[in-house]
Amino acid sequence: MKQFARILVAVVALVVLALPFAVVSAQNTRTVVTTEEDINDSYRVTNPARRSVSNVYVDLQPNQVVVSATITYRRVTYATVSTWTPSVVNGRLTWTLVSVTGNGQPASQDLINQVNASIATSWRNYWADRAGTGRLQSIVITDNDITMTFAGR
Repeated sequence: MKQFARILVAVVALVVLALPFAVVSAQNTRTVVTTEEDINDSYRVTNPARRSVSNVYVDLQPNQVVVSATITYRRVTYATVSTWTPSVVNGRLTWTLVSVTGNGQPASQDLINQVNASIATSWRNYWADRAGTGRLQSIVITDNDITMTFAGR
């Protein structure tokens, strides 16, 4: 189960982190918008880094992202579904795993806590490299898109 969780985390992290963004500029703020269609058409969703991962689909829902994927090992296949919520703390975006299932069986809260602890640094580092100047003020997820607003420095 540990290996399953690690692979699931890696897959989900790659999918969500590889979001293509369209940038719209405004005075001292910058808004970054990406649509569900853009996410699902992105390279990392259509071509996962691991061969054992397939059928990846990202579903945007109000205030959360649901990622579905199939993970195939030699003797077993898992249909996985994970739910992620964003938060902004001190101008940084952090994603938190809320729930995950493998073949319909929910993961324990202890496992979810371990996953969240292990990926917290990765999220911070990823966004620090890609956010550019400014600080994240807000993130809004609807059924169709993700909108992030940055304050200029």
